[in-house]
Amino acid sequence: MKSGLVAAFCALVLAPTLISCVPVQRTDQTETLRELKPMIRSAVDDIEAMFPEASVRTSDNLDELSSCARPKDDSHDGEWLVSEWTWIDIGSGRNQAQLLDDIKKDMASDGWTPGDNHFTNGTDRLELAHPDGGYIFLSFDASSSNTLEIHSMSDCYYLPDYGYKDDFQ
Repeated sequence: MKSGLVAAFCALVLAPTLISCVPVQRTDQTETLRELKPMIRSAVDDIEAMFPEASVRTSDNLDELSSCARPKDDSHDGEWLVSEWTWIDIGSGRNQAQLLDDIKKDMASDGWTPGDNHFTNGTDRLELAHPDGGYIFLSFDASSSNTLEIHSMSDCYYLPDYGYKDDFQ
């Protein structure tokens, strides 16, 4: 009787702990990726529209993977889904902290909220996160305080059904 109680206790208490330690297999989230890309691009377009007089440059080379699944040849780990860089020359005389605050307020109506990464939030930089898995990092270019640098991306680790999501937040 006593050994049966011990076995039941172990099964109820220890088994869930052991199971939670087992890595979860990555799933192919191609559809999720297809939906995220235009949402993120639209958000960056909204930010660009706040500066109609500004000169805008976008990176030519997008870092983009077709899915989060690790390929059999291990050529990449599937971590980064979409990564695009944009630079907006906003001209001189703008208060950086106020500008980022204005962007944060404007983007809130579309579900974008400040991320919880204290390394990317400050007076000259801001992380915006969307509950669907999109991220926009805004900062002022180190070489020119008049240039707002936008790094828009989605990271497979943050997609809703990715198994390690909680480990990276």
